[in-house]
Amino acid sequence: MRKQNLLTLTSTLLIGSALVLGGCGNNGGNASSPSVSPASSPAGESASPSASAGGEPVTLTAFLFNMDKRQALEETFKKFTEQNPSITVDLLVNDQDYYTVLKTKIASNDMPDIVMGEYGDLLELGQAGHILDLANDAYIGNYSEQIRSQMTTPDGKIYGIPLDISGMGIYYNKDLFKEAGIEAFPKTQTELREAIDKLKANNITPFGLAVADGWTLAHTLFTTIAGTADDVKALAENAKAGQSIQSDRLKQGFATLDLIYGNADPQASSNNYNASLSLLAQGKVAMLQQGYWAYSSIIDINKDAKLGFGAIPYSDNADDAKLGVNVNVSYAITTKSAHQEAAKKLFEWLTTKEGNGIANENMKQIPAIEGVTVSSNPIADDILSYVNAQKVVPWSQVLMNGSTRVEAEAIMQGYFFKKKTAEDVMTEIAASWAKK
Repeated sequence: MRKQNLLTLTSTLLIGSALVLGGCGNNGGNASSPSVSPASSPAGESASPSASAGGEPVTLTAFLFNMDKRQALEETFKKFTEQNPSITVDLLVNDQDYYTVLKTKIASNDMPDIVMGEYGDLLELGQAGHILDLANDAYIGNYSEQIRSQMTTPDGKIYGIPLDISGMGIYYNKDLFKEAGIEAFPKTQTELREAIDKLKANNITPFGLAVADGWTLAHTLFTTIAGTADDVKALAENAKAGQSIQSDRLKQGFATLDLIYGNADPQASSNNYNASLSLLAQGKVAMLQQGYWAYSSIIDINKDAKLGFGAIPYSDNADDAKLGVNVNVSYAITTKSAHQEAAKKLFEWLTTKEGNGIANENMKQIPAIEGVTVSSNPIADDILSYVNAQKVVPWSQVLMNGSTRVEAEAIMQGYFFKKKTAEDVMTEIAASWAKK
């Protein structure tokens, strides 16, 4: 398989756009973040670090929500254990109500050694004293200055380490596009409408959709907000201050949502995430809005699927079509861990070129560490093309509180079933975003 150095991707991505630390696993990190209570003792003082890799055997417990990456992470951690025989890592995975369970673990003083989350969620956990500040750990220097700036809180703390960078856009089946006579992925709403008409004329279902998993619909809103904003970070700050998020561009963006929702497969209302991936992989739908994290699962279903990845068009100006690209979820060490030294040994390895390369090769993701070389694939190449052209925007959802991400699920399900208007959606999301 052809190898490609993704250093250019990381550097250009962070220089060319104001990205925000955060991201998603296969549930998008949309489970409600906990309203956490302060830890009983200051960060780093609640537990004594364990013996190092050369000491007594240690088993780290990692509580994660990315079920679709479980096998890849298990294989990665086995490689770490081969080099550090006294440290093993056990995974606990919950991709349905992750933050609710984590909140229960906090309340019952039953914290794992390692947790994961969005930037905002880890910030809340860190400020409450539940996870360690890693800012002074030497391995943080393995990240580029641009990446570190996205990991750092306003008061100089770093609560987690990201392994990869991801993108959000539309997967499309190249064979079905060719069959319908579509020569290139649409860059405008008019071109998207024309492509849909050509697909339907050839009895090809244009879009897959997973309405039963509300987080997938929430993501269609998040990309619409980001893809129509002049400045996503400024919009987020204004929303938190109670200002309206409505704009002519955002209103026009809902026309794209209508094209996706109105041309989805007949079983869309009952499909879940996995079903939607199967439809795309098996060539039963031509397009699916999803994140890069889904690629490995799609290829597992059909390794011969010929796919491309494009930016979602929200207007009739081709220059407006930009791909959502962001640093992905981060991993953190809890202050209650009795094995902090061993956990930091793992984090140190994951941020080396070797460890980060193994992790991203297994997960089929884009490395967050500069200079790491992993196997290329068509979707990563497409993301790279947008990044190098500086046609990317940051994700909006990582700038929201956890409750807003959850509320967006029901709001967008209401929009799909025509129980809410675009005006309702914009008003309700803005109100939720403004909650303290």
